[in-house]
Amino acid sequence: MNVFNTYIKGKNFIATSFVPRGEAELALTNSVPAEIVEEKIVIGAEETFDSSIAATYEKTPSTFDRSVEPPYGKAPEIKTPEVWKDQLDNGLKVLGIQNNEVPLVTFDMTIDGGQLVESMDKLGVANLTASLLEKGTQTKDVSELEDALAQLGASVNIYATKSDIRISGTTLARNYDATLTLVKEMLLTPRWDANEFELLKKRAITNLRQQEASPRAIASNQYNALIYGEDNIRSKNILGTIASVETITLDDLKQYYTNFISPSVTTMHVVGDINKENVVASLQDLATKWEAKEVVIPEHKTPAPPEKSTVYFYDIPNAKQSQLRFGAPALAFNDPDFYPATVMNYILGGGGFASQLTQQLREGKGYTYGIRSRFSGSKVKGPFTISSGVRSNVTLEASQLVKQILENYAKNYNEKDLETTKGFLIKSNARAFETMNAKLRMLENMSAYNLSPDYVKNREQVVMDMTIPRIQELANKYIKADNMIWLVVGDAETQLKRMKELGFGEPVLLNKLQIPVKK
Repeated sequence: MNVFNTYIKGKNFIATSFVPRGEAELALTNSVPAEIVEEKIVIGAEETFDSSIAATYEKTPSTFDRSVEPPYGKAPEIKTPEVWKDQLDNGLKVLGIQNNEVPLVTFDMTIDGGQLVESMDKLGVANLTASLLEKGTQTKDVSELEDALAQLGASVNIYATKSDIRISGTTLARNYDATLTLVKEMLLTPRWDANEFELLKKRAITNLRQQEASPRAIASNQYNALIYGEDNIRSKNILGTIASVETITLDDLKQYYTNFISPSVTTMHVVGDINKENVVASLQDLATKWEAKEVVIPEHKTPAPPEKSTVYFYDIPNAKQSQLRFGAPALAFNDPDFYPATVMNYILGGGGFASQLTQQLREGKGYTYGIRSRFSGSKVKGPFTISSGVRSNVTLEASQLVKQILENYAKNYNEKDLETTKGFLIKSNARAFETMNAKLRMLENMSAYNLSPDYVKNREQVVMDMTIPRIQELANKYIKADNMIWLVVGDAETQLKRMKELGFGEPVLLNKLQIPVKK
């Protein structure tokens, strides 16, 4: 109150009102229109500058020569944590790492299925089911449950992904048993509160409408549809659609819960200041209270890469930036080429400021604040993707530069590139398991892809054995500029026709040309 009375109460302030167009009467009394000048999209309006000109400045005196890089020390050795495993009588698998550096426990219960077991006419059921499990139990309403967790200093989140539903939590080690008791309540005796269900539906619909106004979300959704195809559930939004969410009932959630929430497809991952015996003992009642059932998760195969590149365009009138998503179906996580391809990608777009995409499009041209490329496989093939947001007036120029980088990447890859890649990946692995969350991700990867505890050591050997010919082989195989999807989300009026100059034929418009909002 002292701070409020001293610095805020009675002081001058600025208030802004954001109101629908044409409804100025809703603004605060005596408001005046904000003077906002909207930048025009002008092709070729580039500043001319020479990035090679070195800045002149007076160097701060030092006791040693800072222009000479110190020699590297010996590469640190990876120390993988010791992993223990167990399984309950009902099929629930348990993996853990004991770590007593801090008196905390973090855990993750992964239930395979997620959106993959939904039907196309009920998209969004997995998301709503997971969210409603957080909203109370048979003995506690949502506020009582939240208060019980708060009293323990614990946090528990339940959410759905494409391939699973996850119950994740963090708690003090001394409160682990009490926290897990609440998790069991949420899992086994959900409240199925009708009012909370309706609120969750409204929130999902609101989020979907917000995504319709977000170029980044539009780019993500349209790109997934182009990669996987409209008939593949992997192309669908985890939230569903406005139409599907509106038709979902509470009985649909109960049916999903009954059919797919089973210990037979569940793995518990635990990291922290707790040993194997105590974790397994804490889960024993689930062996009798949680009955296993057979759950069949459908296969949704990823299509092959396109035989030729096509430019796709989604119109957002007057957009001052264009969202770019370039890529093609590539590799599954456990494909033998997946990690080598990730190593290959480091200098292309996976290495931040060490990558060619960042150096040329951000540092060299100033087209973007950030650009990256990555392989994102799961149990099925995932895409290789280049993603960025660039200024609208350089949409074509940025795309042409990306194409040029891709075409020259393999043949221009050199010994210095390989040295940089090895230096970073080997040294960074030394701290790969420092945090509890990093250890948890290790357990998740092990259970999801049937990996051994020393899989990171195997990856280190892949890096050490990597050669320039192997990099070139992987680049020529998985990053073909002529066999990709080139998606642009931006202003069609100024950018659509220009994209033909990329050399992949007439751009395909994914939505109708939109009419700009008049002022």
